[in-house]
Amino acid sequence: MGEDKKSPAKTSVWRSIWANGQVVYPLVLAIGVVSLSGSSNPPTPGFIPSFDKLAHFCVYGLLATLVFRMVPPASRNGWSTFLVILAVSLFGLSDEIHQAYTPGRFVEFADWVADTLGATVAVVAYWKWHGYRRLLESIRGRKRA
Repeated sequence: MGEDKKSPAKTSVWRSIWANGQVVYPLVLAIGVVSLSGSSNPPTPGFIPSFDKLAHFCVYGLLATLVFRMVPPASRNGWSTFLVILAVSLFGLSDEIHQAYTPGRFVEFADWVADTLGATVAVVAYWKWHGYRRLLESIRGRKRA
């Protein structure tokens, strides 16, 4: 009698997310981030000034977009946008803290700012800019030959 009538729908949404592989991409990217931040000398091109900040911005923007795409379209609003940005920002902060314990690495506040800005710009662009979202969805929806 005390059953939640929305439970089967929520379950089917999560099954759909797993079935479509939407969870795999952010997990693989997050594992890659943690692995790279745990190495003493991650590869960076020396000829591009502030390349690491650009890399942080882009990687965390991609991560946030992948996480936001897991949110059902009907639930995409300001609150879900904020929660995704917060989660990815906190992941970036935990990555910086992780670097404090890695020999040859150190915590850099500017890296975390780049992480958070990348997540914010990417998620807001995906949420509000319909042309950008259609482009990403059409790339995902193309059939392989």
